[in-house]
Amino acid sequence: MTSTQIAIVGAGAAGLAAARELQQLGQDFLLLEASHRIGGRAYTEQLAADVPFDLGAHWLMAPSVNPLLPYARNAGLTLDAADEHFTVAQYFEECDWLPTDAYQEFSEYWDRQFDALAKAKNELSDTSVFDVIDNDSRWASYFHMFFAQDFTRDVDQASVMDAMNYVREENDLAVASGLGDLLLRYGANVPVSLNSAVRKIDSSGSDLGLETSKGPIRAERIILTVSTGVLATRQIKFAPALPDWKLDAIDSLPMGSCTRVALMFDAPILRELPDEFTIDTAGDGPIHFRNRPFADDYVEVAVGGRMAEWMEKSGEKATIDFILEKLRSISGQKAISEPSHSIVSAWDGDAWIKGAYSCARPGAADQRSVLARSIDDRIYFAGEATSSNYFASVHGACISGTEAARAATQSITRKEA
Repeated sequence: MTSTQIAIVGAGAAGLAAARELQQLGQDFLLLEASHRIGGRAYTEQLAADVPFDLGAHWLMAPSVNPLLPYARNAGLTLDAADEHFTVAQYFEECDWLPTDAYQEFSEYWDRQFDALAKAKNELSDTSVFDVIDNDSRWASYFHMFFAQDFTRDVDQASVMDAMNYVREENDLAVASGLGDLLLRYGANVPVSLNSAVRKIDSSGSDLGLETSKGPIRAERIILTVSTGVLATRQIKFAPALPDWKLDAIDSLPMGSCTRVALMFDAPILRELPDEFTIDTAGDGPIHFRNRPFADDYVEVAVGGRMAEWMEKSGEKATIDFILEKLRSISGQKAISEPSHSIVSAWDGDAWIKGAYSCARPGAADQRSVLARSIDDRIYFAGEATSSNYFASVHGACISGTEAARAATQSITRKEA
């Protein structure tokens, strides 16, 4: 049986950050990853030669506190600032473009909704976002779309308090080579056991036992960084069972859906379109496009909530056809050909993740701190879902992993003393 002081389960952002912190502390550890790669939901593939595309996490958020930003700059990676809010775009409805300044009206509506959400938070009303915002406005469907894209669940499924607890005060940064690629670099010097799925955690003895696909492991402490999607489906068995308060926290923070799509074309047909635009046709809701990121000839689409669920269940071809139909509505049926390259994410169906990222149910914003709480100072929890202010982000996951590593180390030190 393999023995270690601290076993880390999951080599996504939180697990890698925990491992790097334990390296700094000179602590003995094992990092176990169920899949064949590290990075978790930060994963970059090649859309075409020399054209990387993030299938998952994409933005470096909160630069002032993001532990990956200094690393990216020291590595000399190209970063692109999102200088304007994503609502600053051109809008196409049914048959024509709206006036170029239409976004100002939407931006004003957007601000009013967040003022209403802030008021509800101050009144300690943790109802759904839908219950608080103005859903009769002509701009409501656009707000719904952007909210689901940001939070992975629709406005009727999301907690007001959770949405307002998130701290976003700075411009986001995109990594030209991909955020997934950056995380690979970040974890390059971290030893990890791949294809090592943890099937059971036994805390009944003086040491903790882990049953894995590569054999048993004994540890003094465990840092568990797997998603709430994995925890909710009980893929990892616990003996004794997790306490009810922990199970309630897991079930209160379900994984939402986010589908990311890229379509590349051989002809320069996109260059006459705006850098950011949103299309609302056929009565099926608006879709937002980022056009030619880093000057490459492709469009990027990110869709959240039920629309993202539908896309993944419908399959890659149906998703691409749906988006092409939107593009053809503004450019004419012959102007947009079939893409030369395409890529579509599918996080809901990933056996080791089961979704995009967590979103608290209405009334459950306080469950993030509960999820983060250790069990008897022996099993520690980390990951984006445990962060009350930086959930749904890579930096939130990294910060939680670092904190869990320090707490686990201090616990061992107290025991030895």
